[in-house]
Amino acid sequence: MRSKITQFALAAVLAAGFAAPAFAQHTYWKLNSDHSTGRLSLASTADPNASFDVGIARVKGSVSLDAGARANSSFDFIIYPADQDPALINNDGSLNAAEFSNASHSTVINFRSKEVKFTGEGDLAVTGDLTLTHLERPALITYSEAYAGPVYGEPKVHSATREVTFVFDHAAAIAAAAGSSRKLKLAASATIKTEDFPGLFEAVTNANWPVVVEDKNCRESATIGEEYHGVGCTGTPVVISSRRSPSQTGGEDYPGPDLATPHIRDNVKLALTLELTRDASAAAEASGN
Repeated sequence: MRSKITQFALAAVLAAGFAAPAFAQHTYWKLNSDHSTGRLSLASTADPNASFDVGIARVKGSVSLDAGARANSSFDFIIYPADQDPALINNDGSLNAAEFSNASHSTVINFRSKEVKFTGEGDLAVTGDLTLTHLERPALITYSEAYAGPVYGEPKVHSATREVTFVFDHAAAIAAAAGSSRKLKLAASATIKTEDFPGLFEAVTNANWPVVVEDKNCRESATIGEEYHGVGCTGTPVVISSRRSPSQTGGEDYPGPDLATPHIRDNVKLALTLELTRDASAAAEASGN
C-alpha cells in the first residue's frame, strides 16, 4: 500500500493531468472496435495461475472523462462475438434475435458505469451494471435421407444484471495521455465470482467466440476462371494463450472448452484492451454546437 503522502502526490498529478487545456472540461472518446478486445477466461480462487482462456471478443462503445468532477465520467461499452454485426446489437446490449438466425448460441455483455473513483493504489475503479444476454436456439434434428444438418428453432434469450467493478491500471498515465493524445490505450479487468452471477459461467462457456482479427482487409480475387479463389483476407489474429485439446474444434457444433481441470470454475475474468479515439461529434453535440 502506498503511503498517504504518496497518494496525495498522485492526486496532484492526476488533477494536473485532468486539468490540462487540451483535455478541457469533458473529453469524449469512441472505442475503436477493430482494436478493442475483451479476453474471457476462467480463473480459480484456490490457484490464481490456473486460468483458462475461453475466447476473445470485440468491444464497442464510448467513454466520457470529466476534468472537473471525475464522478461525472462514464464508461459505456458492449462485449460481443467477432462474427456478429455490431449494428444488430442495440446500445443497451439487447439483441435483435431475428437477425441472429445463424447462431445456435451467442452471448453479449453490456456495461454501464455508475461510479468512477481512484483506488488507494492509484488505479481507476469503475463500478456499474453489467448485463449479460445469452441467446440459445434448440437444434431440431430430423433423421432422414435428406438430412442436411441441424435446423434451429425459435430463440430463447436469457438476461441478468449484476454490479461489477472494472479496475483500469495506471490512472496517472491515463490522465497525462488524455490531455494531449488523439488516441488513448486503456487496460482493465474484472474478476467475477460465478456464485455471485448465476448464468455467467454457462453463458461464457456455452458460446462460440470466433477468432478476432485486427486490421482485417478482404479483397476479391482478380483472377476469373479455374484459378479463381474467391475473397482473400489478411489481418492480425488476437491469439488465445490457453491450449485446447485436439478434439475441440470451432463451428456450430463446438461444445466449448474442456473444463475438467479442477479449480477453474469459480471465477470468470474479463480483461479489456481498449483503444479510444476522440469523438468530436459527441463533444459538439454536448456543447450545443
